[in-house]
Amino acid sequence: MSIVPLIGPDGAGKTSLLQALGGHVQRRGGLPAPPLRAVQVSGATATVLDAQTLRGVLQVVDFPSAVVEEALLGATPFQGAVLVVSATDSVLPGTLRSLTHAREVGIRQIAVALTKCDLVEDSELLDLVTMEVREVLKKHECDGDNAPVVCVAAVPTERGGHRWATASGELFDAVQRWIPGV
Repeated sequence: MSIVPLIGPDGAGKTSLLQALGGHVQRRGGLPAPPLRAVQVSGATATVLDAQTLRGVLQVVDFPSAVVEEALLGATPFQGAVLVVSATDSVLPGTLRSLTHAREVGIRQIAVALTKCDLVEDSELLDLVTMEVREVLKKHECDGDNAPVVCVAAVPTERGGHRWATASGELFDAVQRWIPGV
């Protein structure tokens, strides 16, 4: 079993992204409902997506911001993480804090979900945000040149927006390819 946390600042769209990924897993597996469940972590509730992959079970976890540092520093080793960055906000102080915590526990394989891409009409702006994210990854000792950066729009996906429905699958596939052991 591999555990991959969603990291990033409040408001970046981690919870909506996890629900969209759950919808992808539900559609792919023909399940009646997304395989999401709640677990208690340090007195707070985290949401976990359980997904079957070719290599076993993948758990994608949305930790509440109040306990994410404690969760990352806990006993569970993480093979990698998904950095969630809002395309409308780009890199925020919470983004940097998340990357610092990840670096402190040895996480270097980070895939990026660039959320809220449906709200950005200018493709050049998306390119600039992507370049900024890649630079920040490099400054935090990650492979910013090669890390997958996938544009997603979780809320339209949840509402049946077919234009963005494949993006959740692309991110899920990128996580499996990029993060070892997943």
